[in-house]
Amino acid sequence: MAERNRIQVVRDHILGLLERGEISPGDRIIAARELAEQLEISFLKVQQAVESLCQDGVLHTHSRKGTFVQKNWQQCVLAENMRVYNPVEFFPWIPDLLSLIEDYIPGLRSTFAFDRGMLELRTTSHVLTEFDDYMDLSSIFEECYPDRSVFFERPFRPFEIKKRMVGIPFAFSPRVIFYRPSLFEAAGAPMPHVGWGWSEFIESLEALKNILPKSGLINWSHAQYLIMVFVLRAGGRLFMPGAEDPVSFDSPEVEHGLELYRELGARVERVHSPDATYHKAFMNGEAAMYLGGRHFMDFILRAEDDDWATAPLPLFEGGVDSTAQATDLICVRKSCTSPDLAKQYVKAMLSEEVQDFIGQQKHNIPIRKSSAFKSLDLDDPRDSLIASEVGKISIDFNLQPPFPGAFVLKGLQRIIKQDIDIRTGLSELASAARTIIAVNGEYRPD
Repeated sequence: MAERNRIQVVRDHILGLLERGEISPGDRIIAARELAEQLEISFLKVQQAVESLCQDGVLHTHSRKGTFVQKNWQQCVLAENMRVYNPVEFFPWIPDLLSLIEDYIPGLRSTFAFDRGMLELRTTSHVLTEFDDYMDLSSIFEECYPDRSVFFERPFRPFEIKKRMVGIPFAFSPRVIFYRPSLFEAAGAPMPHVGWGWSEFIESLEALKNILPKSGLINWSHAQYLIMVFVLRAGGRLFMPGAEDPVSFDSPEVEHGLELYRELGARVERVHSPDATYHKAFMNGEAAMYLGGRHFMDFILRAEDDDWATAPLPLFEGGVDSTAQATDLICVRKSCTSPDLAKQYVKAMLSEEVQDFIGQQKHNIPIRKSSAFKSLDLDDPRDSLIASEVGKISIDFNLQPPFPGAFVLKGLQRIIKQDIDIRTGLSELASAARTIIAVNGEYRPD
């Protein structure tokens, strides 16, 4: 075993104990000599590994008392950590993914317990509101893949902010409704279909209430991405770059989208189950609908259950036939001091081998066209429906500076969560946003 690998084995062992909750903030870790015997690694290498974790801020040493876990260890950014937005319990293919990119980045490990990693796989809303924390990957992407035509182009647009590429799409998807036909049949509910409207959707919900608890109707929550699905489908936009007044979320369309989302919340009595709980309920035949991206197929196919179908979201009166984009994004923290590490990460994640692999998992649609075409089964009407919705994806997020995107999304979330009068809440939020833009002084209409 190489010297560096021995140190990494010790680091991985200690980090694993932390991530599994076997040691907690303030706990004293096992003595170095005992750990050396346990792992059959020299005392010197164990000491070096522990010292390196102290330098990283994960541990700290008290003279003659021992080594302890730092209270804020989750905040540390470690070079070997790839922070993935869901734990391995959700994505069991992560270890295989890491094996595929081992040749590019030896020793890379996936983490969910750490809040941040040097390398990350993040979601749309996170990157669009935290983009200033991430490295500009445009030059690295161009160097690794000068021919952009091998990738779908449109999914990139929301993440090219002020000539910076703050995230590179790894996989993407329209958001659709997954549903269980058997439950709709049992309830005598109208079956979801292309072109169905809000009234049919509500009729189905009311019928399903006769056989299911409120928590098993649909995955309603205060999540920003769900709120934005309704805003966009109602024809709303948060900002209008180029307009004299770019703030547009106090419009009738945004108000209508929020009203419908609040109505849905009332229909399910605002019952919200955590994603893991709701996924399990759907797999057990105890939930009727799930609003999400193609990544949900990953869970369904692993359950080996064929009682499911897909449909677009219902059309809203006066709205538009569009859907929001779900995206897994390749990101690198600005604190990364190794351009080569960033380059190898981008090269690996967009390689044909890795893209084909993620396509096999049915985890969204690979950004590489050839991998997407291998992944999508157009002979299956369920997958064909998802493919047909790709052209309806709206990329009108417009959260780039100087627009206060994170502030506005949290404001919309607060309006729903705290039952604030929608029109009043939007008016006050818009007034604050206009003030922020004016004070910022960067915005100039085209």
